[in-house]
Amino acid sequence: MITWLFDRQNEHGFLPNLIKDITLKPGTKEWWDLSINTPYSDEFRFLKYCKLDKIPQDCRLVTNYINTTSSAYYPINLNFFDPEIDYISLMDDHSRERFLSGDFKILFYYSEGDRPDEILDSLERMSGKHKFDLSMVRFVIANYKLKGIHPFLYFPDDEVYYRYLHILENNFVQEVNLQKRSKKFTCLIRADKVWRKVYASFLYQLGICENGYFSYTGYKYETSHTGLDDLSKWIDYDDTLEQDLLSFELNIPFKCDKLTDDQHNNHKLINHKFYDDAYFNFVVETHFDNETCFLTEKTFKPILNLQPFVIIGNPGSLALLKELGYQTFETVIKESYDEESDHRQRMSDLLKMSHDISILRDQHHLRIQSLIKDTLEHNQDHFLAPKVNRINTLLNSLEY
Repeated sequence: MITWLFDRQNEHGFLPNLIKDITLKPGTKEWWDLSINTPYSDEFRFLKYCKLDKIPQDCRLVTNYINTTSSAYYPINLNFFDPEIDYISLMDDHSRERFLSGDFKILFYYSEGDRPDEILDSLERMSGKHKFDLSMVRFVIANYKLKGIHPFLYFPDDEVYYRYLHILENNFVQEVNLQKRSKKFTCLIRADKVWRKVYASFLYQLGICENGYFSYTGYKYETSHTGLDDLSKWIDYDDTLEQDLLSFELNIPFKCDKLTDDQHNNHKLINHKFYDDAYFNFVVETHFDNETCFLTEKTFKPILNLQPFVIIGNPGSLALLKELGYQTFETVIKESYDEESDHRQRMSDLLKMSHDISILRDQHHLRIQSLIKDTLEHNQDHFLAPKVNRINTLLNSLEY
């Protein structure tokens, strides 16, 4: 069994590593703000998944740990990886000394899927500065393309986390709706990115936004992962693109509810009508480029809520879902877009697919829902099923 090592604990349990405040209490604003304040070290939520699926774990303070032949890790759960931060320097002196002497390894646990080159460069700088071998570090990441590439380990954290939330909440759509629905699709876009705006602006120009529950809030945030969030990579996509984007921007925000930005980012909330009153979900994922393959809660929301979907995201997204045991909808829609590596052609394929779905008559949609009912139910059951195998695969990969 792996031993997880922490610097501090209080009456509420073990505290996130690198955090010095001994008074922290789960559920408070100060606790949630850990994820947005430097050094972005957060609760090691992997332990919650283990507890939910009854997989016992051994947690101890570094000061109480006696080095044995068992595997031991000092987990650093990061909501955001900042390549400028020297995480080793932020460790308690005693813990850093024991790590550098080889008593245990460090596990970075990162639920995102971006910036592998920056991460590797940062790890190598820390390795050179503090004189440790990179074999002493493992890095869990949600980018499937890094599976098997040292020091990375792939783990679909957003799938397991979203399941964890809704096993507890139990407020999801329970039955496939085989009756007529008000909308042809749901497409909810919160954060503003160029490639997302390209997709959304075409839906707007095609005049099909009104056929769905459509939102584009225009929320802006900064990230060092640009991917295809650069207008120069799209400028030759269409002769009138700049004009179309400007026209679209003048009408932002588009809203289909009255929730705040914080509420939109609360993954516990489910508006049932977005799923059982719209035939399809156009899932606009976090990334669109070829450098990552990363599925977030955006994809698992329609899976949990019995709704078929099209993924506007990385190539290979559907293939990854199948690898994870889910079924897709190739019997009723064309899914070759998932294999298209040219981002312009993939965008065109997805826009055509979105348009075709949005103009289908209700009777055609009802026929589709009837044909894929078993697939929808399989996906929901698979999502809600225990994730023991996922968790044990990661734990076994960490053994040394």
